[in-house]
Amino acid sequence: MLIRRAQENDAEQIAQAQYETAASEEGLLAARPYEIPVSAFRSKIKQLQASGLYVVAESEGQLVGHLILEPLGLLATRHVVQLTLVVHPSHTGQGYGKRLMNYAIDWTRESAEVEKIELRVRSTNARAIGLYESLGFVREGRFKKRIKLRQGLEAAAEGRESSLEEADAHIRQELGFPSRT
Repeated sequence: MLIRRAQENDAEQIAQAQYETAASEEGLLAARPYEIPVSAFRSKIKQLQASGLYVVAESEGQLVGHLILEPLGLLATRHVVQLTLVVHPSHTGQGYGKRLMNYAIDWTRESAEVEKIELRVRSTNARAIGLYESLGFVREGRFKKRIKLRQGLEAAAEGRESSLEEADAHIRQELGFPSRT
């Protein structure tokens, strides 16, 4: 598997995978299928080339996932990046999400500006929650009535965060390395 920076010509494949992911389970992603135009994906890729991270995972020439780390916009919050991780349909459960997350964690450790990764995950997405917790992320809060589903039901999204120090300490402990403190 190859992880590389997303390019503007990846936008159509990323958009299609996002649409399929959104259609596979209502509420899995906040956006509904075809709600975000391909041009928005192109713009985001271009924007994050200068500030942030937008990468794709590729296996046998096919995109299998993508990950975004987008810095928050205010001066006081610029040290925080918002994570989006999507493993494309029919490629879940093969370790792509963990590899993308490890890539993102390594990238943030090398960045002088980034101190915290934030993410949102549906409380019913046990696989994703397990991945994030295995990497040292901790629950920071819970959004109630955040996502309105077509049936009128609302799903809770859990806010998770991890400082790089917490994630590093957790990974070092798992690997049997001494603490840096």
